Amino acid sequence: MRYWLLGAMMVTAGASANTSLFNLLSTGDRVNPVAMMERVEADHPGYIADFELDVQDGELRYEFDVINADENTLTELTFSAADGTLVLQRNSKLEADDHDELEAVKLLERKQLRFSELVRMASEQHEGKLMGAQLEHDLGISYLEFKMMDENGKRKHAFDIQKLKPLPMLQWER
Repeated sequence: MRYWLLGAMMVTAGASANTSLFNLLSTGDRVNPVAMMERVEADHPGYIADFELDVQDGELRYEFDVINADENTLTELTFSAADGTLVLQRNSKLEADDHDELEAVKLLERKQLRFSELVRMASEQHEGKLMGAQLEHDLGISYLEFKMMDENGKRKHAFDIQKLKPLPMLQWER
């Protein structure tokens, strides 16, 4: 009985956290995530490989990883979602575990496609708020994995970069 009650409490807490995050995304003024991506693309060399929403001390933030394949570097950027102010920037060399994202970045480069364009194409058929998007390369397929949230919860989707179409077998509910 205790385990059932603990499980029920955890589900309730998770649902409450999702609801409050959705409310935070739905209210107040903030910079549009895709507009912020376009700004990052204009201001920083390379390609965005990852975008995430984060809440720190009650403040919504946008986090980006930008890969510069020519210089073999990774730039991590954090911005305030409220006004687009740069909060943190870290630069480092690419590591072995960045290989999947690098493969997908190279495909974007060959297709002359920006991350923001890919996110816009991939998410336009889905309702809700964009929570995150990440380039992936697995089993010979480069794709964008992205998370959307609506009043019913979070969902992950995948979008094939080469064919520019959804990968329906890669969808998850959370």
